[in-house]
Amino acid sequence: MDSTTRENAGHGHFQDAYEAARVLSGKWVFAVLVQLAEGPRYHNDLARSTGMAENKPLDRTLHRLVHTRMVDRTVHNVGGSAPRVRYRLTQRGYSVLPIIDELAGWWRATEAPEH
Repeated sequence: MDSTTRENAGHGHFQDAYEAARVLSGKWVFAVLVQLAEGPRYHNDLARSTGMAENKPLDRTLHRLVHTRMVDRTVHNVGGSAPRVRYRLTQRGYSVLPIIDELAGWWRATEAPEH
């Protein structure tokens, strides 16, 4: 592999890592993924379990995760009441959980002590 090819391959790898970090960088993304790792949840259950006081941040986070195919969204119509929306991790969503664990382990292992 010549130096130009190696530079382009490195840049592509960096770009892929950047895109992954961009998707996972939302304030509530890890909280939602960890909650969904325990099983499917309805919207209100997610709001309670993640501690979100407002729907808008949760809605944005869920929209991003559905759009990136990490979470699946299913609408359940229950009689005459408002539809309930259930979320669950997709295979892609489950595949990121070990990466989150590795990242947490890296942080614990390299975190500088406070002075």
